[in-house]
Amino acid sequence: MRRAWGIALLLLGVAAGAAALGAPVLAAEPSAGRGPEAPVRLSVRAPSTEAADEFADALRALAGDTLRLVDDDADLVLALGEQAFRDALAAEGPPVLGLAVPRRAADQLITDDCQCSAIWQGVPLDTQLALLRALLPEARRIGILRAPHSVWRTLPAAPPGLSLEAVTVPEPSRLGALLRRHLPEWDALLLPEDHNLFDGGAARLVLLTSYRQRVPVVGPDGAYVRAGSVASARVLLTDLAAAARDAVHAHQRLGHWPAPGFAGHYSLAVNEHVAGAYDLGPVDRAPLERILEATP
Repeated sequence: MRRAWGIALLLLGVAAGAAALGAPVLAAEPSAGRGPEAPVRLSVRAPSTEAADEFADALRALAGDTLRLVDDDADLVLALGEQAFRDALAAEGPPVLGLAVPRRAADQLITDDCQCSAIWQGVPLDTQLALLRALLPEARRIGILRAPHSVWRTLPAAPPGLSLEAVTVPEPSRLGALLRRHLPEWDALLLPEDHNLFDGGAARLVLLTSYRQRVPVVGPDGAYVRAGSVASARVLLTDLAAAARDAVHAHQRLGHWPAPGFAGHYSLAVNEHVAGAYDLGPVDRAPLERILEATP
């Protein structure tokens, strides 16, 4: 065991995210005339003006002249986060795409008569599992902790010699007991993104407990990696903008939004200190990034 005290300090540094208020519409370019080749006119809703501006910059950098961001008379609306998605749907305006929306909320809000769809919050199980197998090829018993309405609804078929066990945590107060019960049975732990279950306090509990048991954690996001997970696929703002661009282009071709799903664009986060503590470092990032490029 290397520098356990250093890892513990990393774990204790995790901080919970602050809730944002409101859902302002991005103020952008003035209206322009339409034509057969005119760019799609988009309105962006977000929890704050700063978030809307940052997302708009990322989208402009990717989409170029194919999209135009406007403050009124939009063809389509992009709504960043659950509350902005709810607000945009309540406004009964143009078709809406929710971005980084928890899957449970998306299931409730997307109805048969809704001109809407959503990019779910988080990363697919298959993607995180592929990272775990590349990082920990000797791990045979993989545990998964998830909430009752997790974005990970079903388990993939386990390859020969590998077992996957999903344990449902009925409420956050049960997390500690379930960790103590199941961690000794697992070689590695895989976590989905679920802010209600895996908040800042849970991060400290999960990561310290798993480290003491010598069970590496993969997932669920970049914050957990900074706090003590070995690695994770994550959705950065540029990844979300790429997902939005793809969905808008699909809407142009199909006349409707694609079905709800994951972003399909992911970035890699690795904690080299933690990887070293498990004798995994230095981590070769290139094959891991190729895994992310190859997963939907």
